[in-house]
Amino acid sequence: EALVRTRSLATVLRLKGDGSLDDDGEKKATPTVAVVNVHLEGHPRRFSERTHQLQHAMSDLAKRIEHEKEDPSQIEDETARIGKLNALVLAGDFNCELQSSACSTYLRMGRLGRQAGLGGIHGEDSLVLPPSLLETPEATEVIHPIMEWGRALPEDKLSDVDPHPFRRNGMASAYPVWLGKDDAQSHFTFCSELSKRPVPGLDQLWFSSMTLERTGLRRMFNDCDTGLWERYFYDDAEVEKRRDEEREKVLASGLPSLECNYPSDHLPIGAIFHWKWDDCGDSCLLDDNVEDVSDASIHCVDGGGVRGLNVVDSEGNNVQDVALQDQLNQEEHEKQQQSFETPHEELDYLLHSCPYDSEEQQSDVRFVLSPVDPPISPTNKERPTPDQLKQLEARREKKAELLATASLGVRPWLKNIWKVNKQVGKWDKHKEIDEARLLEKSEC
Repeated sequence: EALVRTRSLATVLRLKGDGSLDDDGEKKATPTVAVVNVHLEGHPRRFSERTHQLQHAMSDLAKRIEHEKEDPSQIEDETARIGKLNALVLAGDFNCELQSSACSTYLRMGRLGRQAGLGGIHGEDSLVLPPSLLETPEATEVIHPIMEWGRALPEDKLSDVDPHPFRRNGMASAYPVWLGKDDAQSHFTFCSELSKRPVPGLDQLWFSSMTLERTGLRRMFNDCDTGLWERYFYDDAEVEKRRDEEREKVLASGLPSLECNYPSDHLPIGAIFHWKWDDCGDSCLLDDNVEDVSDASIHCVDGGGVRGLNVVDSEGNNVQDVALQDQLNQEEHEKQQQSFETPHEELDYLLHSCPYDSEEQQSDVRFVLSPVDPPISPTNKERPTPDQLKQLEARREKKAELLATASLGVRPWLKNIWKVNKQVGKWDKHKEIDEARLLEKSEC
C-alpha cells in the first residue's frame, strides 16, 4: 500500500510469514513497517514548508490507519490493509541540516514552538511549561531559538505546525548528529558541483527507536564494487584508506562524480535495523485473559513479540488502541440490541447512553434527528417543498459536522445512532402502511 504526496511517498511493507496458523486457526499476523520517503522544500528560508510537509506525510498515514480501523469493509483486498503498524522509517533529502533545524526538532520532539516544551523523546508527551516558566532565561536558553542554516527561526512561524502522530515512538536519527558537525569534509551527503562546498546531514534517516534497533550504518564512500555494509568504528586500515581517497576526489570534483561512480548529486545513505522483541512468557499482552489491552500491540512469534507503534491523534488518543475499543463498543451494542423490541427503544437507549463531548453536541444530535416542519409522511410520494428541502439540508450539514468534530470515543456512538434512526424510519413506514391497509379493510 502506498500513500503519495508531491513531496513524500509512504509505503507500508509487511514481513513475509511462514503461513503458520494461530490457536484460532487464523493465519498469524506479521509485523509491518511504514517507509516514508521525502524530498522536502529546497529553499533555505522555507523551514515552515518543510515541517508542514513532514506533518502532512505522517498525518496521512495515521488517518489511513484510523479510517481502516473504523471501517475495515472499505478495503476489500485483504493484502492492502495495513492492520497494526509496528515501525516507521522516514528518509530522504530534507534540504536542511541534521545537526540543527526545525525538521530535526519536530521529528525528535514531536512538535515545535513554545508548545514543544521539554521532553517528549522517550515515548511520552512533551511537557508543556506554564507561561511564567517559559519567560525565564533558563527556559529560553533550552527551548529557543531553533537554529537553521545559522539563523534563529521566528517563534510565530513555528507555532502553526500541529504535533505529529508518531511523537510517542522515540523518533531518532540513524546517523549521529555530530557527524560532520565540526568538519563537514569528514562526513557529508551533498557537495555542490559548482561551489565544491560539502553539506553534512542533508540526507537523513529517522526511525521509531521504541520498536526498531539500529545495528548497522552505511558509511560514506564505500567501495561501490563490493557493496560493503559495515558498522562504524570497525574499519580496517585498507578500507579507511580507500574511503579517504574517494572522499578527496568527490571534494575536488563535487557531485555528481563520474570518476567515483556517483551519478547523483547526493551520496547514498542506509541503515540496518532489527526488530525490538519483548519476552511474552506468561504475561503475553495478547493473552485472551488479559483485560488491559492498551499495550496489546505486539505480534507474538516464538515466545516473543514486536511492539506496535503509538499512533496518536490531535487529542493524544492512540488510534490503534481506540479502534480496538470501538470494536468492543460495537460488539457490546450488538449484544444489547437483541433485547430491544422496537427500533425506537434502541434509539432511546443510544441517545441516553452516548458519552457526549458536550451538551451542545447532544443538542445538535437531537436537532439532526428531529422531523422537519411540516413533517414528511413516510408513505407520501409527493416531493418535499423547497422549505422542507432546506431543513433537510441543514440537518445533513450538521450531521457531517458532528462526525467530523466528535472525539474518537463518541464517534462510534453517533454512527450507531444514525444507523438505528434509519431503522426507525423504515419501521414507521411499514407500520403506517399496515395501519392504512387495516383501515381500508375495516371500511370495506
